[in-house]
Amino acid sequence: MDILKTFLTEWLTGLAFDPVLVSLIVTVASIFGWILIGTVFHMVIKLVISRLKAKEKRMVRRQRTVTALILALIKYLFWFVMAMMVLKEFGLDLAPILASAGILGFAVGFGAQELIKDMIAGFFIIFEGAMSVGDFVEVGNFSGTVQEVGIRRTKILNWKNELRLVNNGDIKSLTNFAGRDSVGVVEFFVSAQFDLKHFTSDSFNELLASYKKYDAITELPSYQGVVDTQLHNLKLRVIFKTQNQKHYSIERDLRRDIQIFIQNIREETKTF
Repeated sequence: MDILKTFLTEWLTGLAFDPVLVSLIVTVASIFGWILIGTVFHMVIKLVISRLKAKEKRMVRRQRTVTALILALIKYLFWFVMAMMVLKEFGLDLAPILASAGILGFAVGFGAQELIKDMIAGFFIIFEGAMSVGDFVEVGNFSGTVQEVGIRRTKILNWKNELRLVNNGDIKSLTNFAGRDSVGVVEFFVSAQFDLKHFTSDSFNELLASYKKYDAITELPSYQGVVDTQLHNLKLRVIFKTQNQKHYSIERDLRRDIQIFIQNIREETKTF
């Protein structure tokens, strides 16, 4: 920009223009130049964003979110610099302005520590891909499906249709169940007198093998044996694996079928 100003000054002076008019024309031309540069840069940013939208199907959610965030920060930073350059062309001293902006920023930052903490935490959650929309997560004692991951807060919806807003800065620990098979666990009790050989019999194995009818099953149910003992009861366990978060209904069905199996054995053997 200094080269342009020097060229215009020398050219207009050579044409015998009034020095005041030369100064005015050079200032207006410089301002116009900065605005032109800003407009071109803005168009480039819009072009990049439109190209990214065209490739959305090949980009994961985290990549799109982080890219859009970085581009927005670059755009706002650039326009701030443009505004400073325009003010400089008017002959204003930028040092007091920047100093005042720094003091104001410190005051605002001191009064909005929680907001800044939430935004910083939100940026790293998005950047590191800790969770994305559609993931099933547990934050504290609340679990559900992520509805929105924002810079300041995250929205989680549980199975009761309760929506919880969690400030990102308050997320101290996070469990993400997405992307992996879910483990279904069915625990049940029998009396200490019940013959455990029934759970290794062909009929019980056939019951477990029948669960291949579920498309969501990735590993058939398997009998694990006794996992706990009480005064008059034994706790037994069966586990299986399903596609992510598809195990709940199968757990209910398996629990029902095992209870029916136990009831039939009790009626046959008269053992309770």
